[in-house]
Amino acid sequence: MAGISPKHPVIWLYHSEALFQAGQEAKQFYLVRQGCILVLDKAGARSRAVFTSGDILGIPEVLAGGNWALTAVASGQTSVQPFSAAALFQTLDDMPATHSDFLRHIAAMA
Repeated sequence: MAGISPKHPVIWLYHSEALFQAGQEAKQFYLVRQGCILVLDKAGARSRAVFTSGDILGIPEVLAGGNWALTAVASGQTSVQPFSAAALFQTLDDMPATHSDFLRHIAAMA
């Protein structure tokens, strides 16, 4: 993808491999580079959300400073690019206050 910094590593996941599990601290958000990530219900039986190439997942959870409520797994071979919470907070600090406050408010509802 154009404009993505090469300094951020890419994580490769195999089919059904977990990206994160319910209860883990949400310290990173992710850009799906290739493939598909499924966020599963608590029983692990059904998909609650689907993220495909170009989608970003986890910003509300990272902003809220909480734990992942559900587990995310790869559907097929998938690559994701992680971004740290620190990078997100630095970006928010660089935004106009009204924009930053709006995003933090949205995250609090997650």
